[in-house]
Amino acid sequence: MQILYTLATLLALLLCNDFALAKAQPVKATSNGCGECHVCSTPTVEDPCLRGCPRPRATPEDLKMGPDEIMIDDLEAEYEPVRFSHRLHAEMTAMDRGCQDCHHFQEVGGITACKNCHPAHIADENLEQPGLKGAYHRQCLGCHQDWSHDTACEVCHAKKGQELASPHPQMPKSGSRFKGLVEPEKKVWHSTYGGGTVVTLFHRNHTEKYGIDCASCHHAEGCASCHAKSAETKTEIRHSEEALHGICNQCHSEMSCDQCHMKQEATAFSHDRTGWPLKSYHSRLTCKRCHGSPYHFTKPSPDCANCHKNWDQNTFKHARTGFALNEAHAEINCDECHVNRNFAVAPTCNSCHDEDITYPASLPGAKIKK
Repeated sequence: MQILYTLATLLALLLCNDFALAKAQPVKATSNGCGECHVCSTPTVEDPCLRGCPRPRATPEDLKMGPDEIMIDDLEAEYEPVRFSHRLHAEMTAMDRGCQDCHHFQEVGGITACKNCHPAHIADENLEQPGLKGAYHRQCLGCHQDWSHDTACEVCHAKKGQELASPHPQMPKSGSRFKGLVEPEKKVWHSTYGGGTVVTLFHRNHTEKYGIDCASCHHAEGCASCHAKSAETKTEIRHSEEALHGICNQCHSEMSCDQCHMKQEATAFSHDRTGWPLKSYHSRLTCKRCHGSPYHFTKPSPDCANCHKNWDQNTFKHARTGFALNEAHAEINCDECHVNRNFAVAPTCNSCHDEDITYPASLPGAKIKK
């Protein structure tokens, strides 16, 4: 009996020792294993050793799935129902954590109504799970306090039979929804790198020409860093050197340090540098219209038909190209001069003319100013 007791004790000690070693050993994250959520191999209820849960940011497609507007009327009593502009607020969450800013602790497979977890009547002592009224206000007050410092009830609520005391301004259908925001033309940093260098960011080019959205660089900074109503309430964001490089390297990872760190301020990009100066219509286009995603620009095809697919030769005016055809050439097909419709090479004349007539010695019209 004594021997069995001793063996049981040794076995228990070995198991405990194995458990302790397992707890101390970190777990490599796998595609379908426990390590996706737990940093140790043997989590327990008391110590689940959970790693931070990375949730994907909301995409433009996610935003389209939600309703434009929601009527909040579950607690209608003293006040009129609240007309909540859901899509507007969803667009704002791209600057922070996305949909989970409001829809936290969601199960896989859809978004549930707030009242399913936050009953209208619940004990006030349970701060971990406030009632519906508390949940609504906790979600709204944080951002409104951060941005406008105006959290009076009348901003969102109208008394029964009354209009809102301070109705929300009519929001534009496109562009910035916050009036008064002045976007900087450029930002300049003075760095100690290389004995003292200058880094120039042409901010307006990135947003207007390249099509980079605000959240790509300013994700998780919150709205108040740019949209605060006054200088006193504006939040200044200071990034570490590593964080700043991480933002820029999303697009510029293949560039050398000297391409950004210069001895003087850089000059803004001009398409003339490429040897293909843009004229007239094309100079007004954003880069992504020809080069695709701003996060991975590609070389466009010289075939105009790749973009101009639905144009009609009978209504097309060649003068738009800066060259007006004369009467003899105005009615002929494009590929008579542009072989295989390759507009990247000079036109040919030998499909109709003898060798003594060539381009550009003999022009089929006249150049015009656009």
